[in-house]
Amino acid sequence: MPSDKVESMPKSDHCKKGKGCAEEPHTGPSICHRSKSPQLLLIYVLILSTIILGFDERFVSVLSTRILGRKRANIQHETTAILELPPLEELIARNETIIGDISWMLDFAVIAFPKSGTTFMKDYLNQTKETFVFERELCMKHYSDITDFVKTYYDLHAKLKQPRYPKTIQFGLKCPGVLYRENDIHIYAKYFPRTKFIIGLRHPVSWFESFYNYQSYRNVSLPDTSQLIGRCTKHEKVHQKVCTDRARFHAALARLGKTPMEDGEEIDLLLGTRYDEHQQSIQQTNNDKNATIHQHGRYLEEENNGIPNHILLYEVQQIHDEEASKELSSSIQQYLGIEKDFPSISSYKQNKSRTINICDAKHENIRRVLVKHGADAEAWIHKYFLKSPGVEVASQNSFHHFLSDWSADPCSNGINASLHNDI
Repeated sequence: MPSDKVESMPKSDHCKKGKGCAEEPHTGPSICHRSKSPQLLLIYVLILSTIILGFDERFVSVLSTRILGRKRANIQHETTAILELPPLEELIARNETIIGDISWMLDFAVIAFPKSGTTFMKDYLNQTKETFVFERELCMKHYSDITDFVKTYYDLHAKLKQPRYPKTIQFGLKCPGVLYRENDIHIYAKYFPRTKFIIGLRHPVSWFESFYNYQSYRNVSLPDTSQLIGRCTKHEKVHQKVCTDRARFHAALARLGKTPMEDGEEIDLLLGTRYDEHQQSIQQTNNDKNATIHQHGRYLEEENNGIPNHILLYEVQQIHDEEASKELSSSIQQYLGIEKDFPSISSYKQNKSRTINICDAKHENIRRVLVKHGADAEAWIHKYFLKSPGVEVASQNSFHHFLSDWSADPCSNGINASLHNDI
């Protein structure tokens, strides 16, 4: 407790005008005392009230702490240093290589799988003044793409009058398919370790129908679905990577290195070998943890030591469900640290012609494969991925509800209306 005692001392040593010292008339040596702040005076009044009126001491203690805490917060806010944008030449060398810290440029990235809500999320996040997502897809597949990104987002920060720190606008980008490409993941780990990921997931059966129809809409010539079971190796340029293995979302997520990938059960889930009676589980020890595993022509490769970025998962059906969409909105707001409430999510559907109806009987074989992938993904996400640090989901109840549907064929009990909600 600060003392009310007035201490005598040379005025030149302690009393300076305008520095909180009140000068008093005197005949002897110069004396001064520190003027009391309104917060401290209020605390003194509360203490006297406790003695005279018998106020609860706990009440006084809590209120005093809040008053002082508010004062400290105000002081901290007033003294926050503003870090202005560095000169561009300190970030990019003349040979177009990155030479400075650029991690502050990208606050979040929507890297959901194709046809899993990336366009919706980009448009939705651009409805608030606290977030900005570049209109077109901006992917960093090669190191030359990083330089283009830096130039573009440096100009955006300057035009929107945003310093390096603190910002009033968070900057993001949209790039579906990042998890399919090894180079993209390495670039994020090296240059953007603090960027928050937003990753959308979708039932493999629904995803395949949507992706197949999307490529057909783009006049891509595709064979019958029975020829697209397995890996996208043969004629992938013609087929634009439409195949069932692309629906193994858990194997793509595993590349982030968030899970151990040490025990046979996890490896079986990731490689899809738990359904094969003739294949034994593949065991990895700590000594060969980072080795590439080959099985059935597939491989697993993780980012060394795991990528540090935080991850928010959502399931596409959360966008279409009225109650779940409210929870999704709130989760994104909290995840990004947005102060003002997001606008409500309106019903979203792209009305495009369908080349195939995945629920037709002739697609039963491919649905069977896709449901197996869905069951593996559901099990791995629940048992391994969601237990990893830095991984969270948008609204646990609705997320787990929709994810639990992945182990069943959505066409088995008649056409599910939500199955064909394209996005």
